[in-house]
Amino acid sequence: MAVLRKVAKIIVKYRVAFALISIFMLVVSIYGIQNLRFESDLRSMLPEGHPAIEDYNTFQNEFQSSDSALIVVKVDSIEPRGVYDIRDPQVIQAIYELEQRLRQREYVTDTISIADVYMQVLGRLPETEEEAKFVLNMLPAETRSQLVSRDYTTTIIVVTVSREKNSKTLTRVYKEIQADINDVKFPKNVEVVQTGNIGITYRILELLQSDLNKTMAISFVLVLGLLLYFYRSPVKALIPLTPLVFGVTMTLGAMGLLGIPLDIATTTIGAMLIGMGIDYGVHVTNRCYEERKRGKSIEEAAEEAIAETGKALLGAALTTVAGFAAMYLSSLPMLHNLATTLILGLGLAALNAVVITPAVIILEEDVMKRLKGHYEVPEIRSHSGILREAFRSLGEGIRRRPFTFLGAVFLITLVFGYGVTQVTTEVRLEKFVPKGMPEIEALKDVRSDFGGQDELYVLVKADDVRDPTLVRSIYRFENEITADSYYNNVFDSESIADIVVEKYGYIPNDEEKIREALKDYEGQNLVSPDYSMTLIKFTGDFGGVSINDFRRIMSYFEDAIKTADFPPGVSLSLTGDIYLNYVLDSLTNEEINRISAYGTIFVILIVLILFKRPKVSIAMITPMFLGALWTVGFMGLVGIPFTQTLAGVISMIVGLGVDYGMHLSHRFLEEREKGNPRPIVTSVENVGPGILVGALTTAGGFLALLAGELPTIHDFGLTLAFGIFASVLASYLVTPALLQIFYGKDPGGGSR
Repeated sequence: MAVLRKVAKIIVKYRVAFALISIFMLVVSIYGIQNLRFESDLRSMLPEGHPAIEDYNTFQNEFQSSDSALIVVKVDSIEPRGVYDIRDPQVIQAIYELEQRLRQREYVTDTISIADVYMQVLGRLPETEEEAKFVLNMLPAETRSQLVSRDYTTTIIVVTVSREKNSKTLTRVYKEIQADINDVKFPKNVEVVQTGNIGITYRILELLQSDLNKTMAISFVLVLGLLLYFYRSPVKALIPLTPLVFGVTMTLGAMGLLGIPLDIATTTIGAMLIGMGIDYGVHVTNRCYEERKRGKSIEEAAEEAIAETGKALLGAALTTVAGFAAMYLSSLPMLHNLATTLILGLGLAALNAVVITPAVIILEEDVMKRLKGHYEVPEIRSHSGILREAFRSLGEGIRRRPFTFLGAVFLITLVFGYGVTQVTTEVRLEKFVPKGMPEIEALKDVRSDFGGQDELYVLVKADDVRDPTLVRSIYRFENEITADSYYNNVFDSESIADIVVEKYGYIPNDEEKIREALKDYEGQNLVSPDYSMTLIKFTGDFGGVSINDFRRIMSYFEDAIKTADFPPGVSLSLTGDIYLNYVLDSLTNEEINRISAYGTIFVILIVLILFKRPKVSIAMITPMFLGALWTVGFMGLVGIPFTQTLAGVISMIVGLGVDYGMHLSHRFLEEREKGNPRPIVTSVENVGPGILVGALTTAGGFLALLAGELPTIHDFGLTLAFGIFASVLASYLVTPALLQIFYGKDPGGGSR
């Protein structure tokens, strides 16, 4: 405590110098914000060196692997003087024109549509609807079902794109394809929507950018509204808000300068820091005003506020950082980025609260004295009236009947304990786009009408993939998989074996004949340039199923390649975007338990080191456990799944939730040392309102995430907000009750 008092004196004495340094850092941070970038590439979410990533990189590099855009052309109305059938020559002409435009783009390697069928069969486009119907009816039913829907109201254009995997190129490709769609005049009643991997990833990227600004603005307004209510003055409300603005700006600037991207997880950073960081300024401000009411000078009040709240703030900041630091133990890079930004942001928010808040309070009082000739100590709403009486009554109730309150907590825990058994996980990117978005609705049409267009690849490595024995193994494996289509949702496949069979009608034993059949495919699509690798491509509905069916299908393919009959020395592995989703799902399930366990251990160790009293530590950390448990139960009860973003949520709630019990325990010890005969009542009465203000502002920042359009952002905000309220409720009920049970017979500690 002596060290904190010395630091407090230095901060108050040199407050102007500290404020100028903070302003300089603010200016530098504003420059850094201009370098922020957004990231939505799936590979960035997986650890470097992971076998699935290495295979995916091989897949990209050796096979000039491409991305795909699906353009859904659909008759969506029956207005007069429009078309009602996708086989109308006007529609086919527009599709052909769009294909010609797309093929002029340097990154488009291929397009497939019903227009290509007519050009191959007729050598031209159909002139009448009857002619169009006749040609399609000539096709096998299986081939026709891959081009048009059964009711002939929908068709698709598959656009194969070779592009760099970064957000800048993605945005360019999406916008140029969309421009080509807009430039082609489709007949009345026809809707054209760009979807597929490019369309959905672009939409996520666009929503990330809009959600960042929107959620930050709303969280700022919510926090400001709460501060205005409690402090009853715009000027007073701005005092704890000022260091927060400094902290958030510095954090975003540091992200830009350090090259930390804004992704699905870090997009929430603005609203989260506003919600969490305001606590530090509120506690310092409240304690300063409390000391002023006791008659101390403004400098003495500021020093007392820093010294007395300093230990609790230091402990709160360290435990919160410990909870977040556990995310560094994850193998997922996006959680590393989230941990870095949260730790940096909270550290800057706490530092600015201690350094900037006293300077702003003293400046505000000096200005008021000059303007009015005197200064009135503000009456904070949380320090008076019904709210204070409610917390006094709560403290008295707990002092008299601590076991009754613990019994109520036990009943609540039973309810949420059931919810824990209902929790699931979900990591597929397409599930992150809001329902009702055109890209998602179009993708649903593709899956319902065409059996899906998800692509899963088997990467085959050998000395030479043109070996007749290997080609026969590929052909046999491919047929075995497609024969199980009722189970694995595969509706089409493609491999070098198909090329050989198409040319000869069988697979010859002569390797030279196989070389002849494959010579035009060197380095493209299915064969690597040195013929040491090839792909088996399976198309079907893999991502549109439930999460359990998705895992079942991916597990089926993993088992299939393990038991496949291939020549010695040949290796098989799964790859492609859809498989990366599955790998991410598996990693997320593994990381949840590890991060939560280490986060809890880190927090407990810091509490024990700081307070060195087992009983007090138990009173502090028990609400932390309950808050985390209730939160997971809440997720199960309302159907919120764990995602890659929420993998570290338990560790975060543990780090945040212990703070409330810490503030109550610290005040209890302070009152006990003073010889207060009713330390529990005084602690709950004086600290309880401040905790409530901090919790409301923190939860307000999290609830602002509900204004974002991405479902995963909604879930993140709602889960964290509930976690805060759960931790606060547990702290109000459990910490005082345990302290009363442990120390009730010896309330006034004094020198003891």
